[in-house]
Amino acid sequence: MSRERITSGDPLVQLFLELARIPSPSGKERQVVDYIAGRLRDLGLETSEGEPPQAGEGAAGNLYCRIPGNSDGVPVLLSAHTDTVFADPKAVPEPLIRDGMIISGSRAVLGADDKAAVAAIIHGVETVVREGLPHAGIELMLTACEENGLRGAKMATMDGIVARCGFCLDSTGPVGEVIVRSPSQKTIRAVFKGKSAHAGVAPEEGRSAVAAAAKAVAAMQLGRIDAETTANIGIIKGGEAVNVVPDRCRIAGECRSHDREKLERQVASMLDAINLCAASDQVDVETTVIDEFHAFDLTGGNLPVELAVRALNSIGIKPLLASTGGGSDVNEFNRKGLPSVNLSVGMEKVHTPDEYITLESLSRAGRLVLAIVEQASLPGAGTVSTERRP
Repeated sequence: MSRERITSGDPLVQLFLELARIPSPSGKERQVVDYIAGRLRDLGLETSEGEPPQAGEGAAGNLYCRIPGNSDGVPVLLSAHTDTVFADPKAVPEPLIRDGMIISGSRAVLGADDKAAVAAIIHGVETVVREGLPHAGIELMLTACEENGLRGAKMATMDGIVARCGFCLDSTGPVGEVIVRSPSQKTIRAVFKGKSAHAGVAPEEGRSAVAAAAKAVAAMQLGRIDAETTANIGIIKGGEAVNVVPDRCRIAGECRSHDREKLERQVASMLDAINLCAASDQVDVETTVIDEFHAFDLTGGNLPVELAVRALNSIGIKPLLASTGGGSDVNEFNRKGLPSVNLSVGMEKVHTPDEYITLESLSRAGRLVLAIVEQASLPGAGTVSTERRP
């Protein structure tokens, strides 16, 4: 694999710049999906698209493409998401190269999360096809609406997928990190319903929904519960005027854990606090619990971990197996039976106008894609070592 220094004129950099100039907030990925599909069709490849996870003008679905293998080995799935976090509609994406970094020249997000990964994958496929490089089969799944709840991955079907393992490029941090462990998450929502009254004239006639909600939040154990579990209340909204006892208050929070039983206990504890404080203050409450994503743990070794480690070593990058507190499309892929890992791309300060990626990180991400394809086509690619990794 080449380790030459990347320049602003490199085809991979130019591809990323083209992608970054196309606005694609969640639910409005149509233009960027059409652009990607066009590049794949230019290679003589067929693409297909699923139903959009979110209806509306500019919506698009998951983009799928299969490149039939030309050698023995392990067929792999490469994945990234085509949407970005919501950008100010008045801010036009304007990627700039400065001091070895690609930054946003406007108040719009750069979109390296996750278009740097899309660029690395598409450039890798273009290289493989045009140069006739050996590979055991490549499938692409570029998902929509990842940023607003992994909605594309949740709609994705694994029917017809022949890949034996998957690689999603959607993690911050230096290229070399391999996310092998991720928690489950549940969202908790509650609406407290009290009785309004004039706060200065007859407060005794009211029942404050805000007071009940505040007591419930105060009664909860939040933050870092233990090494595997976290909990948070992130939204509390209620009341309309300072002189009115509020009859409505809404709270929303989450709980995450790598351990299913711990997750259930924490959720039950938070619900108990909500219900007990509502009853104590004589207000009604309605609660909803939503399963957002499910944990996976490949720390014991697995095919995608093995291939990722081999690929990184082959291009001179030290692998770092890591656990995360966040979720990604990989959670869904593993839940649906496709062993998969999340790989760092090198993007930094994501979801902000200060987002950036260095040219070197983009180059490393591109080299990693090609290295995965190469390692998956070598003899013995399907074997998994029992040796413990650092």
